[in-house]
Amino acid sequence: MSVIKKRIFLLLLLTFSFAKMQAQLSAVGYKSEEFLKLKASKTLVVRSGNSEYDMALEDAMKNNWKITPYEMVAPEEMEKRIADPSVSFLASVIISGDSPNQNYHYIALFNGGKKKLDKYNYGDMIAYSPRSFWIDEKNTSDCAFRIRNIIESMVQGLEVVEKNNIDGNSLKMVNQLRDYYNQKSSKIKDRTLLISSESAGTKIKESDVSKVYPYKFEFCSREKIAKAIKEKSKDYYYFQPCYTLNKSMFVIDPSNGEVVYFAYQTMGMRLSDDNFEDLTTAIKGGKK
Repeated sequence: MSVIKKRIFLLLLLTFSFAKMQAQLSAVGYKSEEFLKLKASKTLVVRSGNSEYDMALEDAMKNNWKITPYEMVAPEEMEKRIADPSVSFLASVIISGDSPNQNYHYIALFNGGKKKLDKYNYGDMIAYSPRSFWIDEKNTSDCAFRIRNIIESMVQGLEVVEKNNIDGNSLKMVNQLRDYYNQKSSKIKDRTLLISSESAGTKIKESDVSKVYPYKFEFCSREKIAKAIKEKSKDYYYFQPCYTLNKSMFVIDPSNGEVVYFAYQTMGMRLSDDNFEDLTTAIKGGKK
């Protein structure tokens, strides 16, 4: 496959809720058979084995999930029931990409019905939130601090897809979802934007952001973002980059998981000042 064709292929694979896919994202439209099957299913929510993550996940489901009946289960239960078409699963999964070492790392919602988990591909994901696998979320448990926002945005993302009749191929869906989220971006200037030093990576510094982003922001520890989420703070938004096969960038309201900005790039695993220039454009009402 040529480099140009490969890049086009990767672009066509990427789609949001969020998500609000933290789903923010969705790979199927509201008219699809898979979407209808989900609505009729019972969702098996798969524990990770990490007590902190599993407790946070169970609490998030109890207080926010309203799409289907659900049950918390061990990973072994998913293996036993993966082929059952009457159930859906919410689990941390790795979905194989086009070639070795090109994998998607997601917390995802998908229907049962295939013989094994490795038979599932990107197009089977009804909703998903990418993990920042290559930087600071190597393990599922690393998402524990934001799992409530992930579940909240997943519920919101599915509602957005259904209420706004979002449908079509992958590229069309991702762009419709991006446009929907970015209509809210002007709100970001009204609060301080938190940027985790851990998730930002090593390429960009606070001084780089200050040159292109004219609004209030703060480079901080991940613990400060975790505290804002726990306290449902309305003083902040936080910038959440996710690095898996593609780079996705979200700005999220810690009080309720609402996505107020979304952008993606099919190449590159580090933030740059261009990413914050694009965010500034969106806040000012541009198309980025």
